[in-house]
Amino acid sequence: MQKETGTHEESARPDINSLDVPMNFNWNNEESPLSPIPEHIPGEPLAAQVAGTDILSECLRDGLQGISGYPSIDEMMRYLHLLDEFGVRYATVGIYPGGADTLSATMKGLLARMRDEVPAIVPSVLSMCTEESLKWTVECREIHPDLESLVFMGSAPSRRLAQGWDLDFIRDKLDTFIRKTVDMGIPVIAGTEHTTQTSPEDVRAIIRTQVESGAYCIALADTIGIIRPLGTYRLVRFVRDELEAMGAPDVKLDWHGHRDTGNALGNAMMATAAGVNRIHVVSRGVGERSGNASLEEVVLNFAAIQQEAGLPVPWEMSQLLRLISFYQEMVGVTTPEHGVLGLRYSHTSSGIHTDAILKAHGLADRAREASNHVLEGRLREMARTVYSAVDPTTVGGTQSVGVSPWSGQSAVKLAYLNSGRDPRELSSETIETILAHANRLGRELTTEELEECYAAAPRGA
Repeated sequence: MQKETGTHEESARPDINSLDVPMNFNWNNEESPLSPIPEHIPGEPLAAQVAGTDILSECLRDGLQGISGYPSIDEMMRYLHLLDEFGVRYATVGIYPGGADTLSATMKGLLARMRDEVPAIVPSVLSMCTEESLKWTVECREIHPDLESLVFMGSAPSRRLAQGWDLDFIRDKLDTFIRKTVDMGIPVIAGTEHTTQTSPEDVRAIIRTQVESGAYCIALADTIGIIRPLGTYRLVRFVRDELEAMGAPDVKLDWHGHRDTGNALGNAMMATAAGVNRIHVVSRGVGERSGNASLEEVVLNFAAIQQEAGLPVPWEMSQLLRLISFYQEMVGVTTPEHGVLGLRYSHTSSGIHTDAILKAHGLADRAREASNHVLEGRLREMARTVYSAVDPTTVGGTQSVGVSPWSGQSAVKLAYLNSGRDPRELSSETIETILAHANRLGRELTTEELEECYAAAPRGA
């Protein structure tokens, strides 16, 4: 959970001279008799755990808090249709906007169209513990009958000091507004900001209040991306054990993580291994500050774990690049050169790499000539993955090859082959001319420059 657009009521504030600035709890390494630091944690979740874990898109809520403008309803609906086709079944689409009437109208308009156009996606909105926020949430539920509400407050000592809250105040507000929301027939996900900086004693007290008030799910939030995988496993296991002890093992758990210290994927994996039911994600990891757990990183790893175990993958992975590319365009974020599914995720101009890829295609050609089409298919796949962890065809992409000063003849031939032409058409003089041009420029040739070289050169063996 992220930035609030309004404020909860405040409890009495102490005199400034009597303030004792508290320390937030550190789940990564701070000792607690309630929650020992684990000596061992799993390397990754089991396939069965992954198969039982859903993803929730925060793309149209937390993701939008990391950009400069707000998309139109039409744009967001196009994205929701893509999410629906990809196989996402949960999406947070708003947070109580306070007095921002235009923003409220946009969110409500989006909910109305979701109800009619993408009924398979369950929407949720974030609601603060105030009467105004509850009223707005009820209005949203009147528009979309399947709406769920994430009722939340901050919980870390630093946040409590800043707001003038104490633990009893937080528990009272959560109890009151979770109950009121449930009484209105709205399913409640109960959340806290800064869960990962809240002590085991306070987490225990808060989740007891959340469960007893009627929440069917609890969201654990790494609001500033500060926890590491060991701390994540420890926190989730602690909450799971507490729910068991309370006689509430069926209460679901969500994990909401940010990537400020680069641990969002590892934390999502470890939260799954520890027993959460749903992971919050955003395409390209867009969001407040450094962003959120990345949709593409989570689903690529979850899909691989399920495939390796012979389990079906619940998402249309061939639509993945289309999905995240549309989101980038909608929110005005450029595609990164590097990183997961960046511009160069399946691109190379290295002579060593292109030599192996070209030879793999040569083996596939021999299999085709022998009419062994099964073997040919496997060899073509090998050609795409010998130097790429992600087969581009599985995510809706293509392999690309460039020519640069670190290329050899194989790069020129492979680039020509990838353009749909026969590299045997290229003369050795043409190949050397192209390589010399790249060396003179001291950089990789653009696609246009490479095509100009092809066009200017005579053809022949």
